[in-house]
Amino acid sequence: MPAKVKGMTSLEIAIIVAIVLVIAVAVGWYLYTTFVASATGQPRLNVVSAEITGASGGSPQLTLILVNPGPVNVQISAVEIAGHVFQVTQTIDVGQQVTLPITVTGVTATPGTMLPGRVILSGGQSFPFNALVKP
Repeated sequence: MPAKVKGMTSLEIAIIVAIVLVIAVAVGWYLYTTFVASATGQPRLNVVSAEITGASGGSPQLTLILVNPGPVNVQISAVEIAGHVFQVTQTIDVGQQVTLPITVTGVTATPGTMLPGRVILSGGQSFPFNALVKP
């Protein structure tokens, strides 16, 4: 006697539809987050030059030359040099070069050496540099 062929029951159809729906939602969420991540740019900043002058005189000054290559404007909130943090409020537009002079009282250094530092943005990103100490 031939075996009876049975069709799919409604429970089997519901399970298959649920699996397809879960996969479709996962793929849609992946595509959405990929698009959002590519549409919003991460801030970048190039430290072209960093020099400390007047280190032997008592009131040293850090001069930073910064360039924002884009894709978004950056907001500088602080500059750290040799463990000392100095609050700075400076916005640099895309493509703009800025010379930023900062009086760094309390920082002692020997001329001819280099001090490590970093520029800290308002979003928390930091960009390291080494500042050359000049007399």
